[in-house]
Amino acid sequence: MGHISYQKSVEILNSNLPPRKDLEEIFLENGIGRVLGVDVAAPCNNPYYPTAAMDGYAIRHSDQGHRLKIIGENPAGKFEIQKVGEGEAVKTFTGSFMPEGSDTLVPFENVEVAGEQLEVVEPVPKGYSVRPIGEDFKEGEVIIPAGTLLREGELGVLASIGKSTIQVVRRPKIAILATGEELVPIDAPFKVGQIRSSNNYTLTFLGRRFGYQV
Repeated sequence: MGHISYQKSVEILNSNLPPRKDLEEIFLENGIGRVLGVDVAAPCNNPYYPTAAMDGYAIRHSDQGHRLKIIGENPAGKFEIQKVGEGEAVKTFTGSFMPEGSDTLVPFENVEVAGEQLEVVEPVPKGYSVRPIGEDFKEGEVIIPAGTLLREGELGVLASIGKSTIQVVRRPKIAILATGEELVPIDAPFKVGQIRSSNNYTLTFLGRRFGYQV
């Protein structure tokens, strides 16, 4: 059998590829190293409500310079105090929602507290440490495009938007055949002039590293 050129080999391979890439649905935890098959869009804004970026007190910016009354607190995961008025403050923690009426988060280090009274000793700019709606991504925005190689970061984002399963490109199936009269299996004795068949193993491991079913 005569040899063919590298370019001719590539043409033969390309002509035998399927017309499109098939997709399959897998569980998110099996997604590492896979290729995303479809665009993934954000189902909602993130954050979907103004959110504290650090621990502190949610206040109205215009109230700085006055003594404020602490009317309660909003731990992360709870939204018990949903509104503040003039002269009021709410103890707020990282990741908590900002109550309606507040527009600024004053860090703990910038205030002095006496009982239920609070005074801002180091004023901050309006909107300080408040994450606006959609700061990370907005509803309908493509956050991970099709064709993305999925790593830890992308899978974490998919988990954050509630994706328990994902559509990925089906892994290609390839077969490797080593030929040559000089080759012997790796666990068999060999004679002078023969060599152990190792390239097929090297190519198998390489294919698996790239996600192929070998």
